[in-house]
Amino acid sequence: MGENKPVVIYYRVSTKKQGESGLGLEAQRTYVQHFYPQEPLSEFIETMSGKDVANRPQLQHAIALCKKHKATLVVAKIDRLSRNTEQALRIYADLEGRLESCDIPNLDKFTLTLFMAIADRERELISLRTKAALDEKLKQKGEWRTASEPFREGKASQLGIAANRQKAQANENNRKAAGYIRQLRENLVPVTDADGKPTGERRQRTWREIAATLNSETYRTSRGGLFQAMQVQRLYDSA
Repeated sequence: MGENKPVVIYYRVSTKKQGESGLGLEAQRTYVQHFYPQEPLSEFIETMSGKDVANRPQLQHAIALCKKHKATLVVAKIDRLSRNTEQALRIYADLEGRLESCDIPNLDKFTLTLFMAIADRERELISLRTKAALDEKLKQKGEWRTASEPFREGKASQLGIAANRQKAQANENNRKAAGYIRQLRENLVPVTDADGKPTGERRQRTWREIAATLNSETYRTSRGGLFQAMQVQRLYDSA
């Protein structure tokens, strides 16, 4: 872990709600940046439960990039990749073993098989526990799902309009940030040696450097948070 080699980072949060709130994402990022502090080739975030890895487009992009550059695919925890043993082993083989997880030191085919079997069983147990809990609640209370208060009071459409206004403002913030990101990325900066002296060469700013600049100049994400390197790259690519 942490060697100076090309890596591609893959994060996954299980539901749309988790993706929007950042639940679990920052913890994953903390693990990865601790063990892999170098600048990655790219970072991908998947916001879906997706049992079948073939239905996860961001993962497929990450794998394709790894193949192109002979890079290592890195995940914070192996269950963020998959909880299906066969699928995980297929990815491991597809990448010729260039797969690493922060929770499994010295990952090889044997340890991957062992950990995936445990994750696979946990997935089955979660499904059984959830079904049992729902069956018990239905037995005790009958039909327990009820309409939300805004829906019952006829305020749902008004709340939707307000939410759309907030989304429009967030898009405007993204548009302004994206323009500045492109300017920072395309304006090259001098390269210096170990003593801080200019070498005469110039380079692009890294995504992390651009994120730091945005944050220092009070730019904020669409949700009011600080920029991360991955968000900067995504805005640049979508501009």
